[in-house]
Amino acid sequence: MKQHVLVIGGGIIGACVALELTRQNKRVTLLEAGEPGSGITRWCPGGVRQQWGSDLNILLVRDSLPFFNSVAELDSSLHFERCGYVFLGYSEAGERSARHLAERQQRLGVDAQVVDADVLQRLCPDIVTEGLKAASYGPDDGFVNDPVRLTQAIVRAAQENGAQLIHGRATALLTDDGKVTGVQTPQGLITADVTVLAAGHGAGELASSVGLDLPLHAEERRLHYLDGAPDHYCTPFLVSQDHQWAGKQLGHAFYMSALGTLPESDDVFKEQTFERGAHVLAGLDQLHSTHVVHGYYSSTPDFQAIVDAPDSHPGLVLSVGFNGNGFMMAPANARLVASLVSGEEPAYAHADYQLERFKQQVQMETAVI
Repeated sequence: MKQHVLVIGGGIIGACVALELTRQNKRVTLLEAGEPGSGITRWCPGGVRQQWGSDLNILLVRDSLPFFNSVAELDSSLHFERCGYVFLGYSEAGERSARHLAERQQRLGVDAQVVDADVLQRLCPDIVTEGLKAASYGPDDGFVNDPVRLTQAIVRAAQENGAQLIHGRATALLTDDGKVTGVQTPQGLITADVTVLAAGHGAGELASSVGLDLPLHAEERRLHYLDGAPDHYCTPFLVSQDHQWAGKQLGHAFYMSALGTLPESDDVFKEQTFERGAHVLAGLDQLHSTHVVHGYYSSTPDFQAIVDAPDSHPGLVLSVGFNGNGFMMAPANARLVASLVSGEEPAYAHADYQLERFKQQVQMETAVI
């Protein structure tokens, strides 16, 4: 009989895992409380970037790019825009970071460049180059136009391969003689040979139901949306960690964020995005503020995911805590998860993602937005 795998969570992470498992001839049940993509994924703008401080993060996004380049095969209304990401360094620390990002990507076979002010102004004429010391540019990075629609298309593809989608809320994991055997829902029990926990914000509570402590916390993020952006105002995604600001044009809309500790007031947040952004991009004051979107990352102390099959809980595979970046890593992460489900050699050397790492000093991911 086919190995039966229960995947808890129908966001982009769980959807990709379910599809990959069906392609490997597993019998898959996908459990989702709402509609696929209605959890953390619904806040995702759709960014896909390879510029990371961790090799594993770079590799997972690098190996996910072919999937994103072919999303129209799943749904003809979907497309991937290769707009590029630019990390700007206005200080000596910012310059070192930009050069480090580019060098690390190049070492792993990713097209990344350290570019000067002339190149930047061809990419984005309104960029502020005064005081700029260096910038890292990833031309293959980009955006999917509709992350929720893509998630739902992936679930449909998994269903066409035989996966069963069940709408229900997981309340507790089940165990039998020390092995995780499935999940309790208000409608009854779902048992499986292997259970994949990809439940976003609910993962910590579910893991605790079988005595497993996951170092996860909800971390608020906000995006300030504006309209009135001229054509080709700012094609690439811009990040200045020196100014704790990031922004991207989406059609005639533009969104930006003030990074770091958030103020209580949305009005103060808007002021911060304008004030910080003025150091990076001219003309923001000509755009019209429309609204602020609130969302939450499921974060870990080192801003790296937890993808693991812990020895303490056989029958359980974890795929959680992606710090708001799971969308861009989901297709390749699904191959890593599938190898853990099957008990095979892991598809990637994943020590940076293993739960045991928190027992010692961790390596922080530095390129968090």
